[in-house]
Amino acid sequence: MTPTNPPSEPTPPRVTAIVASYNNVEALRRSIAALDGSKSREALEILVVDKGSRDGSESIDSEFPHITMLRLPRNFGTSKALNVGMRTAAADLVFFVAPEVEVQPDTVTRLADRLEHDSDAVAVCPILNKEDQFYRLPTPQTGTDLQPVNVAGSTSEDATPVEGATFDAMMASKYFIRGINFLDEKFGEYWSDVDLCFQIRRAGKRVLALPHVKCTYTPRPERFPESALRLLESDRIAGATRCFSKYYGFFSGFIFRLTSALKAFFSFRLGLFSAILSGRKVDGTQSEL
Repeated sequence: MTPTNPPSEPTPPRVTAIVASYNNVEALRRSIAALDGSKSREALEILVVDKGSRDGSESIDSEFPHITMLRLPRNFGTSKALNVGMRTAAADLVFFVAPEVEVQPDTVTRLADRLEHDSDAVAVCPILNKEDQFYRLPTPQTGTDLQPVNVAGSTSEDATPVEGATFDAMMASKYFIRGINFLDEKFGEYWSDVDLCFQIRRAGKRVLALPHVKCTYTPRPERFPESALRLLESDRIAGATRCFSKYYGFFSGFIFRLTSALKAFFSFRLGLFSAILSGRKVDGTQSEL
């Protein structure tokens, strides 16, 4: 009797693209379509984390049957959404992609090639048509105003080290992020990307921008009511406060938060003043979004 070989284990993907989205269905559709057209598509897992959308985004897997859809009941913020995605991701490399970003067919493979062959790099990023994609790591003196760094005109054909980069388009080592116990979920919508970049620098590793790898960024039209914009501003201040407390000491974070609250008070933005004092952020308890 001829022995039969057991079925072989499926080959895990090389990269998992994680798209965290909230009520942005048209951009999400374009972003997924671009990822779906990637070279070596069989080695790419596309994972969409829907943050409690109500605009049709939550059922977009009916249009793209080869993606994995994770539906959260509410918007808990980007930090939690990306962690949910990473804990599900099958690949060792994770590619954070905002719905507003459309990749080129070779974007994923070029980023992965660079990251896998550079032991000093934890994250690599393509270049977007977006001025604030890269920045200097902030201090309590610079506050929430991240100082942008322009690498789009770099003469380097290889890679440009940067201090900070957004999650709009960033491929990173899941091994490293798992080693720091994933993203800090005390951040809500903003500043967990800044926190990760601080962690990378603390570890003596690098974030690289690849000037020769370009993607398209289409800004999202502002459709939020004033109450939602106030919540998002409070979330940004809460994120900066936590970041400054972690890397510059508790007193620095406290002074920054107090100063931000006083600025809101003396400009008669009493709703923002109250939100800052209470530490409001995007965490699933809000009704404004």
